[in-house]
Amino acid sequence: MREIVRVLYRELHYRRLRNNPQIASNPEKFRAQLRRSGDIRRGVATQSLIFLFLGFMMAGAILDAKNEERAAVLLATYALLPFVMALYTTTVNASYVISMSIFEPLKPLPIKTGAKYLSALLAIDNVPAVVAMLPVSAAMTYRAPIPGFLSFLWVLVGTFLGHTLGLLIYTTFRGSRGRLSKLKTAGRVVGVFLFLSIFYAINYVQVYVNEHYEELLPFFTKYSVAYPFSVASIVEPLSSSLLLLIYLAILIPIYLILLGRLWESMEVRASSGAGIAEFRAKTCKPVLALAVKDLKIVTRKTPLMVGLLFPLFIILPSAIGVLSSGRISGRALAPTLLIVAWMASTGIDAVLKIDGPEFEFLRSLPLTLPEFLGSKLIVMNMVPVLTGIGLVLVAARWDSSVLVLLPAALVLPLLTSSVSVLFVYWNEGDLSVPETDFGVVFLIMLLNGLVLGSVTALWFLAGYVYGMLLATAMLLLFMWRLLRL
Repeated sequence: MREIVRVLYRELHYRRLRNNPQIASNPEKFRAQLRRSGDIRRGVATQSLIFLFLGFMMAGAILDAKNEERAAVLLATYALLPFVMALYTTTVNASYVISMSIFEPLKPLPIKTGAKYLSALLAIDNVPAVVAMLPVSAAMTYRAPIPGFLSFLWVLVGTFLGHTLGLLIYTTFRGSRGRLSKLKTAGRVVGVFLFLSIFYAINYVQVYVNEHYEELLPFFTKYSVAYPFSVASIVEPLSSSLLLLIYLAILIPIYLILLGRLWESMEVRASSGAGIAEFRAKTCKPVLALAVKDLKIVTRKTPLMVGLLFPLFIILPSAIGVLSSGRISGRALAPTLLIVAWMASTGIDAVLKIDGPEFEFLRSLPLTLPEFLGSKLIVMNMVPVLTGIGLVLVAARWDSSVLVLLPAALVLPLLTSSVSVLFVYWNEGDLSVPETDFGVVFLIMLLNGLVLGSVTALWFLAGYVYGMLLATAMLLLFMWRLLRL
């Protein structure tokens, strides 16, 4: 199995590199890049080193905690990282991996293939997030050996849970066809967000249980059954071990069923409910036409839509906290807008996976690189900009003075997304789809953190107007550079 997964991993990166004319046109460069990116060990090791830096930062907080109970609560919070990463990568990458048809070369061979290879291929991208938790579990083990060992087991279970839920989202909310496809897709997107919102509902239940523990059953006061709150049960090793076994007993059968369904859907590929649609030719600017094309593809592929809507899911807690605090002001709303802009930079990974194998067709069209990148910027900013503007307008119902933040809601996401696109395409001179792994996204987020940090510093030290002038000036500079690519 290991050898087949290695071949599939290399085949995936081979096809992605083949879509990059800057590399594909140079055989020597192509072989060198494939040797680096197609090696599982090297790729995972590089990404793991980057995430390991975050792990040491989190481990410091565990060591500084006053007692084991407080450390366990902190560790439960950090345990969201492998769960969220597994959920996100499995949901988004599944569509991209399957669209490349990397399993086709194996079909004529006398090799017994199955969904377990697809699952293993998708699970590879979850390893760096698990590695990031190694220092955290080690710090907890230093304080309390048994709870520390259990904490690492919970990290593995959390990763497995996210991977399983990612498979569930992909197999359940796949692209649809027919007259009601748009309505079905919208319903599925709502379903995805309701599904993801369960974890916020669990958080509310946790708070309610803690406040009304005398009215509820005793075992609810000892530990929570919902991940990641269940990680805090490591201070009671016996209860935590029992809960771990319960999780595995539930997840493993669900996981096996999902693998069977996923592989059957790949084998059958039946087009049910397909009908004849009326064709209407329309003309518009290339940038707008490409953006509309991307949005239509996204609405047909719910996993890709999850990737674009994922930043909204991340900022929901802070947005709800600000709106429900009763103390709405510009300074209270500014951090949330900055988070929206910062998370907008992660959209680069999703938008570059939209075209997939059809990218070769785009290269045959009379398109320029700035036009192609302009369409990606539009798609990247649809959710962040609308989210920021909507947040400001909702907050204006209580305090109309926050309307002055509308320019920030527009400019800041455009600024971070332009930095992301410019970083990825800095050395590209033609239409291509560069690889964007965790390392690239991590560096982009660090770079955008510095950009937003400079804007924030000037904003709070000299005033909002000066901060926005700096942001606008940088945005114009970056856009000018993009036009010259």
